[in-house]
Amino acid sequence: MSDSNSSETVPKEPNLQNIAAKIDEYRKTMKAKFSGSKWHPWREYDRGWEPRLRIFHLDQGAGNYTTPSLDRRSNASHPWQDLEQAFGEQARPKPCRRLILLEGIDPRIAEALSIKLSIPPEFWVAHSRKKWQLTPLNPSGVQHTSSTYWRVVVPMYLSVVRGNEIRTTTSFDLFVGNCHYGLSYLAPEDPTVNAYTHVSFWGKYTADGWIAFILMDAPVGFLRPRNTPAAEALGTILLQPFDMDLYPNQPRNFYAVSGSQSSENRIIRPYELALWDMAIPAYEKETIIATDDPFSSTTIIRNFIYCKWEDFIQQDYAIGNTIWASGMGHIQETVDITYQQQNDVLHRSREIAAEYQKLRVSRQVLQQIALWVRHINRAFRCNDNKYPHSQSDDTLSVLLLQESRNWTTLLEHIRFIDELVSGNMAMYAQRAAMEEAYASRSQAIDSYTQTKAANEQAAAANRTARSSGQLAKIATVAVPCTVAASIFSMNGDFAAGERLFFVYWCVAVPLTVVLLSWVIQKDFAEWRRDSRTNRCTGRWARSQSSWSSSS
Repeated sequence: MSDSNSSETVPKEPNLQNIAAKIDEYRKTMKAKFSGSKWHPWREYDRGWEPRLRIFHLDQGAGNYTTPSLDRRSNASHPWQDLEQAFGEQARPKPCRRLILLEGIDPRIAEALSIKLSIPPEFWVAHSRKKWQLTPLNPSGVQHTSSTYWRVVVPMYLSVVRGNEIRTTTSFDLFVGNCHYGLSYLAPEDPTVNAYTHVSFWGKYTADGWIAFILMDAPVGFLRPRNTPAAEALGTILLQPFDMDLYPNQPRNFYAVSGSQSSENRIIRPYELALWDMAIPAYEKETIIATDDPFSSTTIIRNFIYCKWEDFIQQDYAIGNTIWASGMGHIQETVDITYQQQNDVLHRSREIAAEYQKLRVSRQVLQQIALWVRHINRAFRCNDNKYPHSQSDDTLSVLLLQESRNWTTLLEHIRFIDELVSGNMAMYAQRAAMEEAYASRSQAIDSYTQTKAANEQAAAANRTARSSGQLAKIATVAVPCTVAASIFSMNGDFAAGERLFFVYWCVAVPLTVVLLSWVIQKDFAEWRRDSRTNRCTGRWARSQSSWSSSS
């Protein structure tokens, strides 16, 4: 190395044994940090992808960068030596400003960078775990600014590589690159997985300038089933970079990248493009306004992070998912229902409940996004009104003010969408209450209709019973005569007009009277009881009336 770099943290001729010992100690520390995890970045396994590393020499203008080829298979000091060589041996002007971009955590590269930049182990742990937070402090307990560290959430869509098909919505552990990003659910019809990944920054001042480091996740991953017997049989589901061309009906936004000083134009789609593929062409061709602050090197990456968030919100919270969440078909549906439509109404109620739950989850995700965007505002100093005006370069001040307005506008848009979704949820609740009221009214009408039909059936049964009673009385009169006639056969001396015909009447008439008395005695007894009750009631009413008049 040249004398201009001799005052850096790493000496001109470092003790490689000492470096190897530091790297080995750092490796043990990292494995201890992840000791409770089965899957973590320091676990040795075939990832199926390679990390990408690029070093930009911002002090030498646009287009000055190196792509190190790091030997990760030899001893621990080799990656560190390769990294030193990538920084360059020739003399560099002061101040010396360099930016390192890394996609995907490789343990050997991470160890070399950590020794070079004094990166604490918690930096890597916080990047690979959602619930971990890192807050750097100086010896006095004051928090460092965004010039030293920040970590923000960035959306990333990954396509599901179908293997063993799932039949129901199943829970998985989501891994992007080799970082575990918690629980994820996958339904049979889902073609993609939405992963909220991290972008982390670390800045280090040196004796002759600074070095900035940005870490982002590789756009690949996998899903591992949770510890359930049904899901374990599915095996690992691979995730690959999202390709929107496979979904021609998917709405999309196009961003045209062009410049006044360049005739080259390119179209990007932040919704599907990896952050590395968006930022690297810009860092390779554009001149970065680098100041004495390492934070100034992140201008391009911050702009593309904004593009990804803007495109993500426009896609996932478009008009069809907010204002017209219930669809146009419901407008034609009548709320009033008939008895024949009961099953249709139950099906529609289930649909409304499912749509309401979908809106509720969508709003919860949106509220989480609002918290992430607020954190980005603080990390990118968008809420610091003095920071843009403190820059000596007018162009940089304008860029910072525009960036601040962009994030502020996006946060206001998120709040507006939240109000729309909240209003939709209120309308769903009102609609459910209205349908419940109509259903109650319909049930009352149905009950009245059924009661009326039952009364008509009872009246018909009573008429039938009365007719049967009349027929019984008629039969009571006719049967004895028929019986007597059959007994005497009504011939010979007993025939009509003969001398013994009177015997027929002597037998038939008493028998008829006896049977008829037996049939009507119950009706006569009820008539006498009712008459007696009416007389008693009448006397009591007259006595009450006379008592009232006398008093």
